[in-house]
Order: sequence, then structure tokens, then C-alpha cells
Amino acid sequence: MLAFTIPDTRQFMSLLLKGTAFDDFCFRQGEISAFTHIAIDGRRNKAYYDETQTEDWCSWAEIKPLVFQAVKGKKTPKSMKLILSRPNAEITGYPNISAVFWNLLFRENTLLCTLSVTSDIFSLDRSGQQQWENWVLTFCRDHGIAIQRAD
Repeated sequence: MLAFTIPDTRQFMSLLLKGTAFDDFCFRQGEISAFTHIAIDGRRNKAYYDETQTEDWCSWAEIKPLVFQAVKGKKTPKSMKLILSRPNAEITGYPNISAVFWNLLFRENTLLCTLSVTSDIFSLDRSGQQQWENWVLTFCRDHGIAIQRAD
């Protein structure tokens, strides 16, 4: 598991909430403590749709306006926890991995990120986890996101 902080929280939150870089991530769940406590489950309610939906999770692009509405204002939220993942179709090449997660925790003006994976079978092979961590580090570099490793 890789953990790091984002020193420029303002730039990252602008990219997350106003930009499109994260739009194709899946949104798993979130909690926001601002003027009230808000909890959001990202599981798609497939019975709601007329057309067939293949992805079990809402995209960040779908959830982003709700989160933005909850955090905008003169005061920063007291805390915020968001869990994002990549669509299943994008991780088929990751050995022994069934899901990958980017956990974002904003608290006390610090943005802590942790990366995690789940697998269907126990394995000592960590190459899938390493592949996910490298993907995120490349994503951060490509989008100008400075990180500070917590190793």
C-alpha cells in the first residue's frame, strides 16, 4: 500500500472538482463533513435506468456536481473522504487484482492519499499492486500533481 500527501491541496481539489482528469474514475463512496454530514454510496441503482448500464459504480463525472455543491463556499469542509477506483475493464491486465482504489482523506487542511487493491485469491505476488501504484504516480506526474511520499 502506497501512502502520500498532496502539498498543494487547492490545486488538486480544483483538478478534482472543476477539471475533467478524474471523470472516468468510478466513485465508490464518500463522506463530507461541512455544514452537515453527507454520505454518498456510489453503487449504481440499475433499476432506475431505462437503458442497460454495465458499470456497477457511478462515474466521478456523475457524482462530482453533488460533491462540489456540498463543499463550495467560504469555509473549507471539516473533513472529506472519497474512494475512487478504475473501471473493471481497465484493470483486466493487473495480475491477481479484482479492484483498485484511490482513497482520498482531507482533514485538518491535509490531503492524505492511500492506494489499495483487492484480489479474489490470496497471492504473495504484488506485481498487480505495484502496477496500480505506478499508474497513479504516472497519472499524478502527467497532471502536474505534486506528491509527498509518506514512506
